[in-house]
Amino acid sequence: MSEESFDYVIAGSGAAGASVARVLADTGASLAVVEEGPAVSTPEFTDSALRTFHRLYRGMGAQVTSGRAPMLVIQGRCLGGSTVVNSAIMRRLPEEVWQEWASIHGLGSVLPLQQLEQAAERIEEELRVELTPEAIWGGNNRLLAEGVARLGLAGSPTRRNAPGCRGSGRCNLGCPHGAKQSMQVSYLPYARDRGARLLADERVEEVLWRGRRATGVRTTRRVINARRAVIVAASAIQTPGLLRRSGVRSGHLGRHLQGHPGIAIVGLFDASVHLGEGATQGFEVDGFRAESRVKVETLALPPEAFFGGLPGIGRRWVEVMAEYPRAAVWVLPLRAFGSGRVGAGPFGRSISFSLDPRDLPNLRRGLRQAAELMFAAGAREIVCPVHGLPQRLRPADLRLLEGLGDDAARYPLAMSHLFGTARMSLRPEDGVIGTNFAVHGSENLYVVDSSLFPTNLGVNPQLSIMSVARLAAERIAS
Repeated sequence: MSEESFDYVIAGSGAAGASVARVLADTGASLAVVEEGPAVSTPEFTDSALRTFHRLYRGMGAQVTSGRAPMLVIQGRCLGGSTVVNSAIMRRLPEEVWQEWASIHGLGSVLPLQQLEQAAERIEEELRVELTPEAIWGGNNRLLAEGVARLGLAGSPTRRNAPGCRGSGRCNLGCPHGAKQSMQVSYLPYARDRGARLLADERVEEVLWRGRRATGVRTTRRVINARRAVIVAASAIQTPGLLRRSGVRSGHLGRHLQGHPGIAIVGLFDASVHLGEGATQGFEVDGFRAESRVKVETLALPPEAFFGGLPGIGRRWVEVMAEYPRAAVWVLPLRAFGSGRVGAGPFGRSISFSLDPRDLPNLRRGLRQAAELMFAAGAREIVCPVHGLPQRLRPADLRLLEGLGDDAARYPLAMSHLFGTARMSLRPEDGVIGTNFAVHGSENLYVVDSSLFPTNLGVNPQLSIMSVARLAAERIAS
């Protein structure tokens, strides 16, 4: 097996890994960024959803949790990670979440809010974050804006890192115009132009040690020596497995998985909506987060993605398919109290997640609020995929939500924002990562991704992940 040497080896190329690479590249240090998935380029982002899911998503987007109510766990798996297939949403860490980190987990002095805000501001400037222009809203976003105005709620255009967006509604299949500033067109080329090596289609199998010092990694192709540090940015799902394979032992490793389980509703209107046109997620409602812990977002979808997510079978499924020209789709990510675990199962990695007793009442409350908003926007019917409801809801049917009960198997959920499986702590007995971002007990094995977050956020996490990773990189470099 061949060997190469660098100052730093970074495992993972998504929001966290690319942010660290950008900072360290400016120091003149030599870097290797190792990515399990393939390198992709803008011309590869075609209209073929099947090929895209196979090439860009982990498990073709079909990872699931175990348990009575399996949930889809959605992750990108390519150079640039999930930033290639997300909707470019950039939200700062909510202050109330930071207060939890400070008061409950004691991390206020370690992750000062002012420093996180300063990092976020620099990132927003570099990636040209802006409110989604009304000119590219399209029908789906415009309907949510109209519903918000009619009910007098707090809603706004979404802040996104997609300057020059043409509103093609295909963010989740890779931006076909290169407008979205995902890591494979922004921070990774920046680091590469300053000497970093980007190694795609190469999985980091384990970290190599000499005593308490990480000396490099073994990948599927070679040994890569690290003169200064090994930095893990593999995500809340992959990071605990890599640490476990590398000999890290902690009762918290892989535990405390948190996230935002989400559900979608489909509104059927009399007029054409043109769901496949407009910014993928260009308008959002924050007004329900304090009460129900639910955020409402639009989600533009091409026909093939819309059809694949519809409830029902046979003729009823086909009937809703025919409504695509007049359909709007909104999603409700829930800031869940529940938690889970990432472990090693008989067939590889296992992911479990259990909702808390408070979660489903919050979700039902959010569903009702979102449905009322959709009817205010002019929907004649709503398709809600919860078992036990009529296939098509009218306003009088919303009362049925109260009688659904708390059997989680009734609710088809998916999670795309993941946190906490190697959480940061002041003491080794309380977590996996120390306040210097190094694994407790190690000298130079660092973790910089959302696995170190002590809680979920309630909002889209990319900007918070990048801000924390930027702070980590600056401290590692110094």
